[in-house]
Amino acid sequence: MEIRLVKLTKTFPGDEKKNVSETKAVDSLTLNIENGTLLGLLGPSGCGKSTTLYMLAGLKDPTSGEIWFDDEEVTNLEAEKRGIGLVFQNYALYPHMTVYKNIAFPLTNLKVYTEKRCEKAVRIQKAIAILEEPERLRKAVLESQCDGKIKKENAVLYVAKEFHVSRFIAADVLKEIGGIAKNEESAYKDAKSKFAAHLESLKKRLSASKDPIDEAFYYLNEKGERRMDTRRLTRDEIDSLVRDVSRLVQIEELLERKPSELSGGQQQRVAIARALVKKPKLLLLDEPLSNLDARLRLKTREEIRRIQRETGITTVFVTHDQDEAMAICDRIVLMKDGKSRQVGKPQDVYRDPNDLFVAKFLGNPPINVFEGIVDDGYVHIGGEKVLPVPIEGYREVFVGIRPEAFLLEDAEKDGKGTFLQGIDPTVCGHLTVDIEQIQASGKDIALIGNHPSFVGDQLKITIDSEAQVSPGVHSFLLRPSKIYLFDRKTEERIRF
Repeated sequence: MEIRLVKLTKTFPGDEKKNVSETKAVDSLTLNIENGTLLGLLGPSGCGKSTTLYMLAGLKDPTSGEIWFDDEEVTNLEAEKRGIGLVFQNYALYPHMTVYKNIAFPLTNLKVYTEKRCEKAVRIQKAIAILEEPERLRKAVLESQCDGKIKKENAVLYVAKEFHVSRFIAADVLKEIGGIAKNEESAYKDAKSKFAAHLESLKKRLSASKDPIDEAFYYLNEKGERRMDTRRLTRDEIDSLVRDVSRLVQIEELLERKPSELSGGQQQRVAIARALVKKPKLLLLDEPLSNLDARLRLKTREEIRRIQRETGITTVFVTHDQDEAMAICDRIVLMKDGKSRQVGKPQDVYRDPNDLFVAKFLGNPPINVFEGIVDDGYVHIGGEKVLPVPIEGYREVFVGIRPEAFLLEDAEKDGKGTFLQGIDPTVCGHLTVDIEQIQASGKDIALIGNHPSFVGDQLKITIDSEAQVSPGVHSFLLRPSKIYLFDRKTEERIRF
């Protein structure tokens, strides 16, 4: 489903008595979200990303603007009619319910408008379809063995999984063949014959009734067309949906547990399963990984990406963690003060920021910012020429230099030469930095330094871990592609 936001605005009124001023949480946001896209709403706390999500969900009413789902405007449509799945930051699982019941809960009162069909006939037809593949059925039963024994509960679940039917239909089949221990071909044939006889008898009864049916057991109206009906989901339909989605998020073995018996990552999967079980057109995730430890966050975000790709559901993912957004999102919207500052593919936004805020927010370690000037066709930081630029006149600027832009001129690689092979020094600028600390960080070394023109908390440079370097004053070459200029007053990007 394609999503369009048109000048979407949300203003929270102030309170003079409490000295609280009016707050514009979202300010005229216009955005297109393509079908099947995983979009990240990214930005610092208070930027409006969660408010935007809740307006999409129908939990907050916009002050102005429009929300479109494909060609339908849903700005004022109730939340339950929007066909969305929502995963909250705290998961909001029911502690007294099993995982199965938590996932099934949204389906219990769900009504569907569909062609009316004899559900009993559907169940019998599915049972016959299973019995038409005796080898596959036998294999599923044998695979359910635990410690060399076949237990009824396990066999039912394995058959249900293999044939994508409810556990109730699987149990009916195993009961009809005379139990899980009976695997003779004759038992399968007898069971199939019994189900076929039940189906034929049911067809005769239905044919003799006032309500006509067709060969597929659909009820017909007076025009001979299949009758439409609003109804609740059957027990079989609910069970099949719960088991299908639990397989998708890989929690099949947890269905009979309570939330208190699960880890944070498992609870997260349950929450996602509950959101997906209604087969929503739009999935909304509100900082879903914030309660997990670092390692589990990495694993779970990969699972979210896998699930999104397998389902193809348009997904909006709210986070303040730029690493999460960069890792799994097709596109990101970087927000500040309720406005969209830049939209695009994560790597494109990182490589080509529109302004200083975007450049500083994306990147880990963050970009290093220096006060500089443009004069005589060069960018100067302190007394050093950093970069030639085709800009005339004198201009005060901020110079953003990515940590990976620095090339240590006097560093050697295991005493066998420098790291500058393949680098043309004539196209690189120079900058001298006083290195105060050296931190090992896997394949890289982080150099913590100081410079009189530096603006920020910590000047950090990353270089290859094989470089031989010690604290002190060092001269660096700078990769031109990793240097950005911003107007000192407006902080807008200066392109050249």
